[in-house]
Formats: sequence, C-alpha cells, structure tokens
Amino acid sequence: MILERYRPLIAKALEKATELNGALAVLVRYPLGLAEPDGSPGPGIGGKLLRPSLVLFSCEALGGRPEPALPFAAALELVHNFSLVHDDIQDGDEFRRGRPSAWKAFGVGQAINAGDALLALALRTALLANLPSEAKVMAQELLSLATLQMIEGQILDLAGEGKALGVEAYLEMARRKTGALLGCAFALGTVAAGRPEFKEVSLELGEELGLAFQIKDDLLGIWGDPERTGKPVGSDLLRKKRSFPVSFALEKDPGLLPLLSAPEKHMAEILRRLGELGAKEAAKEEMEKRLKGAEKLAQELPWPSWARAEFSELLSFLAEREA
Repeated sequence: MILERYRPLIAKALEKATELNGALAVLVRYPLGLAEPDGSPGPGIGGKLLRPSLVLFSCEALGGRPEPALPFAAALELVHNFSLVHDDIQDGDEFRRGRPSAWKAFGVGQAINAGDALLALALRTALLANLPSEAKVMAQELLSLATLQMIEGQILDLAGEGKALGVEAYLEMARRKTGALLGCAFALGTVAAGRPEFKEVSLELGEELGLAFQIKDDLLGIWGDPERTGKPVGSDLLRKKRSFPVSFALEKDPGLLPLLSAPEKHMAEILRRLGELGAKEAAKEEMEKRLKGAEKLAQELPWPSWARAEFSELLSFLAEREA
C-alpha cells in the first residue's frame, strides 16, 4: 500500500527538515505532531501523508529511487501543513488531528507565523535535494504554482460562503484547493525521476484524484459515521461548508439556501431535502467519475505492473475510506 510503503521515509525527512532552534522550532513542529506547545515531544507525525507518498510513488514508478525525491516530498507536506494552519484560523476550527489547532495552542498571531514559516521552510527544503539544478528549479516552479492555485481555491471557497455555489463553481474551487497539491505531487515525482516529459499528464492525473478525494471528504463530512470521523453527522453543514452535495442540491432547489444559513435549527430538514434531491448519490457518482478519470490518465504513464497494482489499491482505499 502506497501510504504505508513510504511513511517511515517521509517521517524521517520531516524530522530532519524541521530541525530548528527555539520558538520557531516549536511553531513549525507542533502542526506536524512533532512537538507540544511547551517544546516537549509530540505524538508523532499525523495525517495520511498522501501528498508526499505520491511524490515518492510517482518517482519510483518511473524508474527513480525514492530517496533523492525525499526533499521534494517533505517540501510538499510542509506546504500542505502551512495551508492547514491558515485554514484553521480562517474557518475557526479549534481542533486538527485530535489536538488543539495551532491558533488555539499559540494564538492567532503566532499561528500565522507558524504557517508562514512552514511555507518558507518548504521552499528551502526542496532546494536541498541531491538532484541536478534544473530539477530543483523545476520543482520550485511546481511548488510555487501549486501553492498559488491552492490559495486561489481557498479564496473561492471563502467567497462562496453563504451563496448558492453551483456544481461547476464548486469543481473549479476544489480543483485548485485540493487538486493542485495532488497534481504537484505526481509532477514532482516525474522531475525527481528525470522524466519531466510526463509532468503534464501527471498534473492532470493528480487533479482528478484530488477532486475524488475532496468529494469523498464531502460525503464523510455530512453522512460519515461519527465513531469513525470523530465528528457529528452533518458536521460540514454546521460549519456552513460549501461541498459537492450542497452545491448539487442548491442547483436543484435554491430554496435550501435559507435553511443552510441556520443549519443548527434545520438539520433534520436539510438532511431530508438532500436525500430527496439525490445529493448523496450524485456525489458518489461524481467521485467515481473522477477516480475513473485518474485511472485512465495513469494508462498514459509507463508504470510497471507493481505500480499499477498499488495505484488501483489506492483508488479503492480512497473510495471506501470511512475517515
């Protein structure tokens, strides 16, 4: 399984990348799970490490060794954590991976500093790769562009709050907010492997996978099992998050908008209307469409049989995961 194969390598690379001193070290290591607010050791690296795992997988599947690609993988995970720290501030989320979010632990000002430092550290880390200079320049360009696209997605997400965001507008937002970094992951792998001729198709592949991943998150955010997700049924509705099911339902029934503006009062009615409109089924269908799109694009890459088997296993995991 891709997520298990590379995790130890990535964890060590992140440990090394965040070997800093003083308060700065605590601020960048806390969101990763490597430190507590008082500087003592944290519970360990959290999250699925999907993005950095895909960097190493893409590299190895194209004939490269994963070790030289580790700085690129670590850099991408640092960018991802930068976005999470800032997103938690903007969304007011008090917990991340079962711990107080950075702004709850350190205050908003210091959490902004933590996010800024993670981004700067990401760009520095990518430059430490033991690869040709042209590969490192290409990686910096990919990381910078993907970060800008991700930020643009967050801008679109915030701008859509309280509005009847349609399916196309949702997909445009999600392709940037989630798809950009997953596309970057596959593309960074092609660069590390010395096969940049496959960069463009890899970007597209990752974007499709990112859309599927985000739509699955949307499904879990409304109908997920609270014992698995750690969140109540309808948690994304309570946060007034614009997800695929909500965007689909609003296109069918704009009259939902007033209910969605006060979800704590109308949760049962919102869930009933989403069910009647077929929002859950439509989201599953769109997710499957994007997974098939990713699988089709993967056929354009000269991966060996082991890589195709592991990628198929990953697609199944992403479709069936419950948290």
